[in-house]
Amino acid sequence: MKKALVAAAVTLLLLAGLPLFAQTQTYPKDAYYKSIPVIKVWLHPLGYLLQYFNSKSQVASIYVPLTWFNQGVNSKAEIVYGSEWSAPYAVMFWFDGKFDHIALYVTQNFDSRSWGVLENVTDRSAQFKVEDVPMSF
Repeated sequence: MKKALVAAAVTLLLLAGLPLFAQTQTYPKDAYYKSIPVIKVWLHPLGYLLQYFNSKSQVASIYVPLTWFNQGVNSKAEIVYGSEWSAPYAVMFWFDGKFDHIALYVTQNFDSRSWGVLENVTDRSAQFKVEDVPMSF
């Protein structure tokens, strides 16, 4: 009887102490996203070039390197293929003032006018060495 009581007390203390070892998660204080309609998505061996109209009605560009994709939870970019009328568009996310990730929503039909292929004549490796996307549009 005494052994059962000691085992029950140890089990109870163990279960009561488990939350102390739980991983604490910090949540962002500021979260911001921006959705922009994309004029054209240009394919390149190093990534994607997105062209869109900025707030001054000028054509602007965002380079999205392929290294941002397929990194699991550390991915900075994801691409979603579909046939919705609003594609192509991009949604960018910033948490606490820092760029977090970009989601590209594109048409699955590569014959669409929204797709293009960049010529590999000039070296564009410098443009695709991007760390984040600026908040200014």
